[in-house]
Amino acid sequence: MTSSSDPGSSAAAGAPRPGRRSFLIALGAVPAAVALASCGSSETKPKAVTLSGPDLSGVDAAVRPQDDLYRHINGSWLRTFQLPPDKTSYGTFTEVSDRVQQQLREVIDGIKDPSDGSEGQQIRDLYDARMDVDTLEKLGTTPLHPLFDKIDGAGAKPDLAKVMGALPLGGLIGLGVGVDRNDSNAHLPTVGQSGLGMDSQYYLKPEFAQYLSAYQTLLHKLAIGAALPDPDGAAERTLALEKRLAGAYWDNVRERDSDATYNLMSWDQLTKLAPTFDWEPWLAGSTNRPKELFAKIVVGEPSYVTAAGQAWTETDIGTLREWLKLGLLSKYAKYMQKSLSDANFDYLKATSGVQQRPPVWKSAVGVVETSLGQQLGKLYVDKFFPPEAKDHAKDMVNNLLAAYHQNFQNSSWMSPQTRQAAIAKLDKITVKIGYPDRWIDYSKLKVTRGKLVESLLAIEAFESKRSMDKLGKPVDKTEWEMSPQTVNAYYEATTNSVNFPAAILQAPFFDTKALPAVNYGAIGATIGHEIGHGFDDQGSKYNGEGNRQDWWNPQDKAAFEAKTKQLIDQYSALVPEGLPPTSHVNGALTVGENLADLRGLMISLAAFRIAEAKEGRNTPDYTPMFESWGRNWREKQTTEATQDQIATDPHSPGEFRCNQVVRNLPEFYDTFKVQPSDKLFLPPEQRVGL
Repeated sequence: MTSSSDPGSSAAAGAPRPGRRSFLIALGAVPAAVALASCGSSETKPKAVTLSGPDLSGVDAAVRPQDDLYRHINGSWLRTFQLPPDKTSYGTFTEVSDRVQQQLREVIDGIKDPSDGSEGQQIRDLYDARMDVDTLEKLGTTPLHPLFDKIDGAGAKPDLAKVMGALPLGGLIGLGVGVDRNDSNAHLPTVGQSGLGMDSQYYLKPEFAQYLSAYQTLLHKLAIGAALPDPDGAAERTLALEKRLAGAYWDNVRERDSDATYNLMSWDQLTKLAPTFDWEPWLAGSTNRPKELFAKIVVGEPSYVTAAGQAWTETDIGTLREWLKLGLLSKYAKYMQKSLSDANFDYLKATSGVQQRPPVWKSAVGVVETSLGQQLGKLYVDKFFPPEAKDHAKDMVNNLLAAYHQNFQNSSWMSPQTRQAAIAKLDKITVKIGYPDRWIDYSKLKVTRGKLVESLLAIEAFESKRSMDKLGKPVDKTEWEMSPQTVNAYYEATTNSVNFPAAILQAPFFDTKALPAVNYGAIGATIGHEIGHGFDDQGSKYNGEGNRQDWWNPQDKAAFEAKTKQLIDQYSALVPEGLPPTSHVNGALTVGENLADLRGLMISLAAFRIAEAKEGRNTPDYTPMFESWGRNWREKQTTEATQDQIATDPHSPGEFRCNQVVRNLPEFYDTFKVQPSDKLFLPPEQRVGL
């Protein structure tokens, strides 16, 4: 799930990176049949409805849920499942994503003889261009040659700064457009750190030496493929420049602080951070929008801008040219001749543990999904998203909002002032389900048959212009940051909205034929999680209108921060199975998602009680909920993928998202009669209550 405290985070340079993980569930392998009560004669009695229970096919009966709920539900599967060679991880998310990918392929295959300029033509031609590997081999790097010529034609650094601004890269300093966190109805330009080919810590920490070595090998092979005159030197110089930039990067924990990364400056104040950088030509290359629209700019990391300006001044122009060319090649190598696509895959193999490329059709679907997500989404929802799924989800959302209302109203640690402020924000949350009310107009986008990279460059330029065109215009709060076919969900602070794309609202993790407890343990906890982001350590800095505002009573804020610190400490002590004992989860990086996980399941349990009471059932059985929750987090991944996750991902590994949450919930102790001698027992004074 994704929490976005900065709008535009899915695209804008300099904005926080969106989360990569999802809250999913699979059901149905071992159904529990429940005949609904009815009356009347056998001739007129309605047919019984069978409701499916949680999937218990992976259960390890030798592991007690009181000791390890995750391995009790998933232990047998974890022992026997073989990770596919073309994947770095496989779990519930992957199961659903693979099915959606097949559905998308069906949608694309169904496009026949589309009219020129139509969305169908854009989708079909982009897909076919990716499938045509022979043409990609033949073209090689030639689609990038016009950009290389511009780089080489820049005789001085001001000229190169203008070229850099126009490239489909973040460049040295990223420029984007986001919603003003202090005025959620207005857009502002954003500036932030950029310019690296890997996460910054991979350049600097000795435990990631293999990543650095693999990256240098990739740069060398790309330099050869681009026929650079000194491939060895080009790779070394590029790596040295990026290591220098990485040393100035803000780390992932600091990056997620929505206060620290909101530094509103005038254009003059920005340029004074790096007075020797060629700001004016860089801006001219980045956009043709009027200069007055950049009178105020949000600077994400001021100290990085200063360091980047110094690097620009002290690095010779030849090295900067090499760095830009290799950056372009790194981005598009997988779509070029075999020597370059092999180099790209070898790097992925060394850093992620993946053993085999996926079939070309999956890559082609991925290209369309990434580049033409809304166009493809319109066709997807028409074919695969039934209206009843949306209606059923709305009913669950209403129960979850009611449970949140009860939680705030009955809070023992919030003062009346904070309690009412939280409820006021809760009442203003917008819930978006399925797909946008209004689709973006892509009629002016040109995708050219048989030209994959050129079309991708055209799409990049179109989206960059569309983003820049938002400056000076009011915010469209109906716009989505995810396509309907994305198997994920997110909360956005500046719109105070929770967003559930169509693809997550389907079996097996959401099923109108499932036991209510199973749905509440799955999609219910997801909905609760996303609403919870509005009240986590960052979302709680915003009011109901989506503006930064401190609505906390000081004593309550201190109490909440103490609870947050307690949760950070809980997760910081955890080490994923299979990693060295020093490889701890970063509790400070993952705290927002951990808070949302905890609050999400806690609230979903309460919402389930509300739903059961409406049906006259006042003694709910939570067992299927916890089983469903445990099945949620089933996942197997490579060691490299786990290392990457704890280093860079704001989500904790699945085993901890399952087990650590339930250790804090009284319903878990009551359901499974957890005793002090059990491994998941946590002393009451150490449990975090929200």
